[in-house]
Amino acid sequence: MEDPWASGVRIGDAMAFAPRMRPIPLRDVTITDAFWGERQRALAEVTIPHEWDQISVQTPRLKNFRRAAGKAEGVHEGRYFDDSDIYKWLEAAAYSQALNPRPEVEAMMTEAIGAVAAAQMPDGYLNTFFQTKHPDLRWRNLGAMHEMYCAGHLFEAAVARYEAQGKRDLLDIAIRFADHIDAVFGPAPKRRGYCGHEEIELGLFRLAEATGEARYADLARFFINERGQGDSPFAAEAKDPEAVKLAPWHASLVDGTGAYIGGEYFQDHKPVREQTEIVGHAVRGMYLFSAVAEMAKTSPDEALEQASHAVWNNLTEKRMYVTGGIGPSGHNEGFTFDYDLPNRTSYAETCAAIGLAIWGRRLTEATGDAAYADVAERAIFNGCLAGINLAGNRFFYANPHESLGNDERVPWFDCACCPPNIARLIGSITDYAMSVSDDGLWVHFPVSSRFSARLGGATVGVEIEADYPWSGTYRLAFGPETPTEFTVRIRVPEWCEDLTLEFDGASEDAEFENGYAVLRRVWTPGEILKVEMTMEPRWLRAHPKVIDAVGKAALTFGPLVYCAEGTDLGFAAPTLFVDPEEEIAPVPAPFGTGLRALRGRAYRPDDEERPLYDGYEDLALQDVEATFIPYFAWANRGKTTMAVWFPVA
Repeated sequence: MEDPWASGVRIGDAMAFAPRMRPIPLRDVTITDAFWGERQRALAEVTIPHEWDQISVQTPRLKNFRRAAGKAEGVHEGRYFDDSDIYKWLEAAAYSQALNPRPEVEAMMTEAIGAVAAAQMPDGYLNTFFQTKHPDLRWRNLGAMHEMYCAGHLFEAAVARYEAQGKRDLLDIAIRFADHIDAVFGPAPKRRGYCGHEEIELGLFRLAEATGEARYADLARFFINERGQGDSPFAAEAKDPEAVKLAPWHASLVDGTGAYIGGEYFQDHKPVREQTEIVGHAVRGMYLFSAVAEMAKTSPDEALEQASHAVWNNLTEKRMYVTGGIGPSGHNEGFTFDYDLPNRTSYAETCAAIGLAIWGRRLTEATGDAAYADVAERAIFNGCLAGINLAGNRFFYANPHESLGNDERVPWFDCACCPPNIARLIGSITDYAMSVSDDGLWVHFPVSSRFSARLGGATVGVEIEADYPWSGTYRLAFGPETPTEFTVRIRVPEWCEDLTLEFDGASEDAEFENGYAVLRRVWTPGEILKVEMTMEPRWLRAHPKVIDAVGKAALTFGPLVYCAEGTDLGFAAPTLFVDPEEEIAPVPAPFGTGLRALRGRAYRPDDEERPLYDGYEDLALQDVEATFIPYFAWANRGKTTMAVWFPVA
């Protein structure tokens, strides 16, 4: 295989953003994949009903909407942004219903949407916390209170329901709320402002695309452009007694002189076009720059593009875990400084990895550069999927990269942003795997499926057969009614050392553009393309400034990062020594459905009757047969020790 990057750039060059590709509508897709099919099944049968029980019975989230509508007694209970959990659940349910329709889930959705509709005010406003507790303080504290954040998730859920299921009920609610926000905020004489937790920008761009209403995209651009421009509305709110009453911590955004000091947490410290490092709260940053990619894609802006490249490079080259987890600190749920990637105390919120996958997908769609898809894939298969157990009903909020045996997933959280977020990612996974453009099909990673798409001006049936992520070999069968010319682009992952393409057993030469193998040709009915990507166990080492990984190695196989658990080793996983020169082979995993483990020779210290401190030359190691499992699958067999990075013998 020739160098796939010989004819393109990797990262950082000024590739102009443009709407290069779009997802395949879920209604046109049938998933037959063993890996993702199992997760889709668990989503429909377990996760969606489990989360519905949490939001409608075990917690007052749905009841808050009934209270806002005057159909239940009392005022809002729970966190002020709990409305967003209902909306994310609805988005996940819409995707699941498009792929695996279940009458009981549709009944749940109908009940939830009915409660949301009843709660909406005549002017379109919708937020149960303010409607029931502080009706006179609407939009008074934009920095802390998440009103726009909740609205953004409503918009995304509404578009998902409309596009995946063809139903407008939630979309009409979203339009009324968006019109209300657009009437209040915008250039003078409207009010200047934006949300402390970015999300509405993404929701507005999606709403604009679904409805054709340009005002919504213009409002999203306004929010992005105003951020960090100085004279922050958050600083004014920090001096407003009524705003501070809603969130006392907000007063800390200004110092004793009244100067604004809290901007980095909100990515509000400087204009977006001047930012070069990823700072502050990790999820907020991911949602902001995902929206920036959408903005730059539809409104060419070299400064925005350069800022996106710079911030992305800083994140992925200096501030990202090997699993695609991001945000090492629980103190700010976000970033600290370059190479600060501790293992045992890693925060790496599930939502942050999901946000990275969203941003990587948006940049892939805007640039056609596979390097962004590389990172999105790393985040999806490792940092994101670790947030949910194999059964689909237990969740991690933070994701450690080393454990002494006291970590386990739980059924729900008081702050429950992660469970419905991972559900909506799983439900929409084909949006990350495959795309279409005006000239053809893009395969970012293979998911066994059948779908039809407009390729080369004709409707073409496509079938993918794969055993990914366990094998790099897969097949694509094309079914145009008549010979049709279009382009197929196959991503060459950064972990793949060699790729071959075959038609009828004969090798096919391809061009390479920005990490994709490109086949431009006339395709005939029934033609089959076979793709073979080398997939071998590979040990990685980290930059020497990553203190927790000095002298250690991490094991990968294709897109997967592997770890070891004490359950398999019989001793504490962080004390396992490895030799990257030893042979490692794939084997069936000791648990789970269809999981693959890796097994090979490793070592453990001989710790019998040793003093606390001893001469280094006397260290004795014992041979052991070590089993490594995918990082996403750890903690599925009870509490146990775990490690991702291992000292090298």
